[in-house]
Amino acid sequence: MDVTDYVRPGEHRMNSHRFSHSALVAVVIAALLGLGFGPTHGAQPKSRLTASQAEAVALKKYKTGKLQGKTELEYENRKWQYAVMVKAGGKLHEVMVNAKSGKIDSEEIVTVIGEAAEKKTAAAKIHKKITK
Repeated sequence: MDVTDYVRPGEHRMNSHRFSHSALVAVVIAALLGLGFGPTHGAQPKSRLTASQAEAVALKKYKTGKLQGKTELEYENRKWQYAVMVKAGGKLHEVMVNAKSGKIDSEEIVTVIGEAAEKKTAAAKIHKKITK
């Protein structure tokens, strides 16, 4: 028995398995909240566009539209894009603005339920990669 093995009466050793599980949960939550735990392919690049500029690009297309939620920088289709949510004409549009060029790469009409399911799937993928 060495000094590091000694536990005073009334104290408990930290269960390393419990700690690693707790750390895993914290990483997954942080990833869901967008706190810097991004995709495993590397750090976010310095983009030419800010989120506000990406929002302006999307609103230029949908002049009567209103921004919905937070604009997020995402790595999709092998490029960095801002996902801008715009409500226009009674529909919710996800406009993907290229973070380097400032051009609209794609757009689609989405539902709130569909977006929630997509985020849940992304979180499950992150969890699966972390637990491997």
